[in-house]
Amino acid sequence: MKLNLNIAVVLLLVFNNSQAMTQSEFISHLKSTHPFFAQLNLNAQIKDIDKKATTANQDWVVGVDTNYKNEDADNISSVTTYSDLDTTSIDISATKKLIDSGSNITFKHNWKERNKASTSTLNTNRNKFSIDYVHPLLKNKNGINDRLSTDLASIDIQINNLDLIEKQEGFIKDKLKKFVDLAYAQQQIIINNQRLDLAAQELELVKEKFNASVVDKVDVLLQEDAYQGAKQQQLQAQQDLDLLRNEIAIILNIDVSNVSAEIDLYKSYTVINDNLNDYLSSKSRVLQITDLNHNLLKRQLKSDKNESEVELNLNLGIISEGEDTNYSDSISSQSPTWNVGFGLSYPIGGTKAKSNIEKTQIKITKLKQQRKEQLLDIFAQAKVLKQKIGHLSKMLDSNKVQIKIAKARTVEEKSRYENGNSQASFVISAQNNEQNVKLNYAQVAKNYQKSVIDFKAVVDQLL
Repeated sequence: MKLNLNIAVVLLLVFNNSQAMTQSEFISHLKSTHPFFAQLNLNAQIKDIDKKATTANQDWVVGVDTNYKNEDADNISSVTTYSDLDTTSIDISATKKLIDSGSNITFKHNWKERNKASTSTLNTNRNKFSIDYVHPLLKNKNGINDRLSTDLASIDIQINNLDLIEKQEGFIKDKLKKFVDLAYAQQQIIINNQRLDLAAQELELVKEKFNASVVDKVDVLLQEDAYQGAKQQQLQAQQDLDLLRNEIAIILNIDVSNVSAEIDLYKSYTVINDNLNDYLSSKSRVLQITDLNHNLLKRQLKSDKNESEVELNLNLGIISEGEDTNYSDSISSQSPTWNVGFGLSYPIGGTKAKSNIEKTQIKITKLKQQRKEQLLDIFAQAKVLKQKIGHLSKMLDSNKVQIKIAKARTVEEKSRYENGNSQASFVISAQNNEQNVKLNYAQVAKNYQKSVIDFKAVVDQLL
């Protein structure tokens, strides 16, 4: 009949296996097309740039200072041997911080020319070259404070990488549930189409019997009502399916005709039998993030404690200086000088350093308590979901038995009706019951698969 043909066309269109997506294909397509993941990748790039920025203290710092001075001493000639003097000077320096040792090294060159036109005694060129080296012996020893920002940025990148996976997992979890809803909607349309097909066949059959004066008019009316009820449910199921397909098509940026879920809605899942508390304590991504935050604070504490040390530096310097009326001679004829010394400074009381140490230690203690709280929350979620999956599994087994009973009841009621020992309403009731049992089975299966997704997400096994 025409209705059966329409139903077959719908089923062929919706469940074309060549276009159906598996769960892994759905996730892969989602990650490759949705802008959410592009944003996460950009966030990771920003973190890498932030880390590079922390190495700015390793850059060479080059400085140039030029100066020209003119002195007119006509009115103060009693204290000078000249009345007009021009002085030109150029200072060039290059400084670099050696973060592995915490040292600073500076290269300098100074050139000064003094020129008086009336006499040659003041026409001189002086060139001075120097190297200064400062090495910390206590505070900032081995560059522990110079490397702080970079070390913290490295840990922060690890934290961010785990956080990105957590965000991906949360996003995919929500979309996967939509995918499960799609699989359920497909099951709904199959079940409702089957019921509508059966109701149409029964209606045609009862009309033939009525025309042959085998059944009463009330039987026809009952069957027509059953057909309209089945049609209403089929239309509602078709609407649910169409809306979901359109929503998922937009999410995946694909044509709606390609949206079809290839999922075994009734597939069972084996829950991990490990000690959940121990498993989560060592494997949970959320707790790993907390542990990295703990490492971050411990690294901060090392610098805080070092900042409380006496600032004791070893200072070394080498100077080469020459002076002559000729520029080139002032460079070739140089007199060396070297110096060595120590510099010491210490704030009495060390209030700031002590406050920083105490604050960081409190943060560490607080973070330890936070980790315990997080483990309790995650363990509770995992435990509840594990039990829920177990209960839903038992319900699915019960649904299977119900379906067998419902089918047997339908066969029995139809046989009794055909033998004149029952009413048409009993047959319709049995058929509707069989449909409802099947729909309930699919509903429980949907809840089961969503609970599995939630559990996998809690124990970080979804991705």
